[in-house]
Amino acid sequence: MADRQESLAKAIAIIHRSESTFKNKKLLKTGLNIGQLRYLWTLYKEDGISQESMAKRFMVDKASVTRHIKRLEELGMIRREIDVKDRRIQRIFVTEKGFMMRELIEETTADWSTMLTAGFSEAEKDSLFQLLGRLSENAIIAVEGGDMA
Repeated sequence: MADRQESLAKAIAIIHRSESTFKNKKLLKTGLNIGQLRYLWTLYKEDGISQESMAKRFMVDKASVTRHIKRLEELGMIRREIDVKDRRIQRIFVTEKGFMMRELIEETTADWSTMLTAGFSEAEKDSLFQLLGRLSENAIIAVEGGDMA
């Protein structure tokens, strides 16, 4: 049992490190790194989301979100605005320059996914994504102290 768990942990770590290396190489000239991609991707889908919502979504502390958002702001890819209804909330919006990165981000992500699933049938890919989704849900429940039964 421990060997199986160790193998899973090792595989996840290898995939994660390899993804970082691959994507950071592709993004080198933009000033972006893999850490900022999920923030931009989220903003492409939900422009104007709050920093606090991002922290909850990514299960990271607010300081981590602030660092990534600050970097994206320095690169001119996002802008922050105080919410007009609640001045305690900062909303984040993608700038024109940030939207110009979308194609590269989509292409880089698609290339990585294609490489990872090379030789997989569509059914295997579907199963993989379903199982990974379940693993992710179980991880969240475990961290939040919920009952998985």
